[in-house]
Amino acid sequence: MIQGNIIRLIVVEESANDAELILNALRKARFPIRPRHVEDAEDFQKALSEQEWDMVISVPFVGDFTVKEIAELIKNSKQDIPLIVLTRKFAAESLVELLSNGARQVLPSENDTCLQIAVRKELEDLENRQSLRRVEQLYRQSQQHNKILLETSRDAISYVHDGMHIHANPAYLEMFGYQSLDELEGMPVMDLVAAENHTKFKEFMREYMTDENQQDRDIELIGVRNAKGKKAKFKLKMEVSQALYDNERCIQIIIRDQSDNSKELEKKLKEMSKLDQVTGLYNSQYFLQLLEKALSKVIESHTRSLVLYLQLDNFSKVREQIGIAGCDPILANVAKSLKTVVEEIAIARFGEYAFTLLLHDSDTNSAQDFAEKLRRTVENCVTEVDEKSIVVTCSVGIAQVLASAGTPQSVLSDAHAACKSAVQQGGNRVEIYKAIVKAGGGEDALKDVTKLIETAEEEKRLSLVFQPVVSLRGEVEEIYEVFLRMVDTAGTNVPAGTLFAAAEKANLSIKLDKWVLKEAAQICLKRQKSGHKTNFFIKLSDQVVKDETIVLYINKLLRASHLSGEHFTIEISEATAISQVKYAKAFVMQLKKMGCRTALEHFGTSLNSETILKHLPVDFVKIDSSYAKGLSSNAEHQNSVKNIVEMVHSYEKKTIAEAVEDANSLTVLWQCEVDFAQGHYIQEPLDTLDYDFTEE
Repeated sequence: MIQGNIIRLIVVEESANDAELILNALRKARFPIRPRHVEDAEDFQKALSEQEWDMVISVPFVGDFTVKEIAELIKNSKQDIPLIVLTRKFAAESLVELLSNGARQVLPSENDTCLQIAVRKELEDLENRQSLRRVEQLYRQSQQHNKILLETSRDAISYVHDGMHIHANPAYLEMFGYQSLDELEGMPVMDLVAAENHTKFKEFMREYMTDENQQDRDIELIGVRNAKGKKAKFKLKMEVSQALYDNERCIQIIIRDQSDNSKELEKKLKEMSKLDQVTGLYNSQYFLQLLEKALSKVIESHTRSLVLYLQLDNFSKVREQIGIAGCDPILANVAKSLKTVVEEIAIARFGEYAFTLLLHDSDTNSAQDFAEKLRRTVENCVTEVDEKSIVVTCSVGIAQVLASAGTPQSVLSDAHAACKSAVQQGGNRVEIYKAIVKAGGGEDALKDVTKLIETAEEEKRLSLVFQPVVSLRGEVEEIYEVFLRMVDTAGTNVPAGTLFAAAEKANLSIKLDKWVLKEAAQICLKRQKSGHKTNFFIKLSDQVVKDETIVLYINKLLRASHLSGEHFTIEISEATAISQVKYAKAFVMQLKKMGCRTALEHFGTSLNSETILKHLPVDFVKIDSSYAKGLSSNAEHQNSVKNIVEMVHSYEKKTIAEAVEDANSLTVLWQCEVDFAQGHYIQEPLDTLDYDFTEE
């Protein structure tokens, strides 16, 4: 699925340079791509397993890795990913083979315009297919909801095709004296109308069917009820309308309940439908509805709720001791005791011996205190069954209702997991759900990380580390690059790639950006008061160039902390700048007005690197780290770095080399007249700011 206008793209090519030619063609058309280059089946399968993709662009083969195998792997991944093949051989026979093997389009490999048109068309088709699936899902949900309403309605409702019943709800069966749908299915509607009204009903239906508009109509008739083998007549008012049932066009018949107390009865039945009959608490179906609303509220207004999953300990043994019949009194008594504690809090029986509660606008500490109160209440509850005093204990799991959960079932799964953890530790205790990153990565790992991000700030699991950016030209300026780190609830560091991928997918990137900026401003202010002039290079997410709030946020931070903007150098990636030149330029200009400096990072990875320098008035250019690999012995990389430095200096901007590996590389960079350097050889990122920039 296309995430936040970013196109997730896999390019299958023999070399990264060849892949870059394809990417450059898309960047020229301003496609915001997030590409990945693969060369074989293993890499391709790994990429498919790690996340969802929007498109694959491939050559006919790379070694023995063919289009046919690519298409099969896509099919096996169960993802809807269009495959475009670029080929130099445009013979009819090869076209037929490639299309037969799974390519949606086959294009000439050196025609950028064709590729741009094809990509745009395939993305539109993909979006349409995704929209159709969403509509179909909504339709299925609507149909399911309608069936539930149909079955619980007090009005008698049936569906008729060619004059025969194809479905009827319980109220309809009861009205006409039938025990099951099998008795009525296939029976003509006419059989339920008194003989003296047959002509009237036939004429009514004839007029209705010949009416071009087929507007809803009603008729008063004498009906026939099957009463213990005898026929009993009664008055009814029948409404008919066009309808669909199981995707089949038919006629819907509604017979309104004419009794005076029908509305009051319906209201009572509606309330009863929410309740569990044994405990008098809400039932699981209604609790899921409440949880769905809470989840929607979280998404819309960012207000959090919590779910408590309370399970009676060792209840299977209690059941063996007193028998099944004795269980209901215990559950009813426990429910009664819990009611005295919960007051206005929604509580439901959820499963045979489990209860769920929904706490609105509460934090985990308050929820834990409340859960302890519930635990003690259950522990102090005594039930007399057959002259036996039964005492039970319970375990309680707590989980936050987070937007990243997506579904009520996911929230309940977290709460149940916490409860299970409490049981495994001996029971009669309270546990809060702690998300950790699962081994193996993939979609589940991203979901776990998303949950961690949402609560990371309040649980103090975010931190910054700093890597010095050192001048190679003799300048003494205290510059550090800032890196964000996050640990899970077990204290294990979350890999940066996983962290940022999860944040982007859940639209939480800007939230992390603002935390980094706020923390960096506070540290700058402290160091300024202690006599240090510290400047931070800060890499923000790709979304910031189009986010109007981030510039306002930076401005507000600087004003509130009385900091000069020159303390912040904001980095933008070359790929983002190329794909969104207009927004990137406006972003840079706004930062300059506040006194902030800017840097273009990952420079030299596209064919239009010099072009972007003409458009963006950045202060620094960070040479992509790929050029630093084996720099001391790689003549090609050395020439590339030298050419980049000359180009950048011609635009009066300073250069920074990343990922410096060794002393020899540092010497080469100095000889190439690079202005600044950073990397693990100089110092790895640390949580302290104590590098000595005055050292030779």
